[in-house]
Amino acid sequence: MNSQRIKELAYTVGFDLCGICSPEVIPEARERYYRWLELEYHAEMGYLAKDPIRRSDPSLLLDGARSVIMLGLNYYQPNSAETPMGYGRVARYARGKDYHKVVAKKTKEMIGLISDELGDRQVTPSPDDNDDSAESSGRAESELGDSASAMAGPDGTGTGEENGSRSRKEDVIPQQAAGHRNTRYPLGHREFRWFVDYGPMLERAYAEKAGLGYIGRNGLLISRQFGSWIFLSEIITSLELTADDPRAIKHGTCGTCKKCMEACPTGAIVEDRVVDSSKCISYLTIERPSQVPDDLAAKIGDRIFGCDVCQEVCPHNYQRQKMTKHEQFLSGGVGEFVDTRKVLAMQTREDFLALTAGTPLTRTRLEGMKRNAEIIQRSRRSNSLL
Repeated sequence: MNSQRIKELAYTVGFDLCGICSPEVIPEARERYYRWLELEYHAEMGYLAKDPIRRSDPSLLLDGARSVIMLGLNYYQPNSAETPMGYGRVARYARGKDYHKVVAKKTKEMIGLISDELGDRQVTPSPDDNDDSAESSGRAESELGDSASAMAGPDGTGTGEENGSRSRKEDVIPQQAAGHRNTRYPLGHREFRWFVDYGPMLERAYAEKAGLGYIGRNGLLISRQFGSWIFLSEIITSLELTADDPRAIKHGTCGTCKKCMEACPTGAIVEDRVVDSSKCISYLTIERPSQVPDDLAAKIGDRIFGCDVCQEVCPHNYQRQKMTKHEQFLSGGVGEFVDTRKVLAMQTREDFLALTAGTPLTRTRLEGMKRNAEIIQRSRRSNSLL
């Protein structure tokens, strides 16, 4: 099994990008992450400060790790020109089905194909791969994060315990018998451990090292092929694979451009590749557990879940963004807009899950979604008086 064949298998299962790198620590990424934590830019996401050494060293996640396979999926779709009256806009990444499940399914399928070719044990899906039920989608069951935002930390560490999981780490290669979820299983004598935005890993830093793109001023990975509209997953493996040259593809640079910093409504991009989560609208509308301070709430506008501003103004994205070919990101979810009046009328968790189950919007819970809807309506009333 060589690196070229790994990439062929990645494209076979539907990934848009694939690169390979070694699992050694990236010193600059580790130092940036430590500094980000010291400055308390992780806001109330205390789990991000747990075990930072492990987060920055893939070899601690798998004994005998020799390679990291980085994978990417394009999720771009355009915006409508205007937001309908009484509605809130959803960030592009969250409009369809829960991307964690979509990307996880492809990642496990890829490992299955690798194991088949190596003559190892077949990988089978875990029981809830296609489960869009309330329980598999609720925040208490899957503390999943916003991989489309830089708020999770410099170079893309996940947003659970571990872009980690507090209680549902999907770092499992399941046995053929169901129910084995929080254990790593070897495929024959080869071993794999994988993550989709909820593993303890600086995923954007390793994607950059694997040649998938470069980390821009807004803290997001920018690729030559798709701009920054990319979901990432990673497979740490004991296979010895030839690493890609990160300089082989010219992804560009930010140069002197600071459009993302200037356009951010709350000034959350405080310096190159550094986002203060406490100001980031993605954090405020998704991760923040309490009320949003008035001065920041006034800048949220019509955004009910997430924010794409720093990506929308990026010149690289103007030239590179392409409509996603993955139907799961275009349908089966809440779509581009959510009716704030219906949200405010919700009384129970069941009401909330009737709208959000199987989508990333479960992350914010009913209380957070109602808070966001109230902010939008308050903003509408204020603007009507101007």
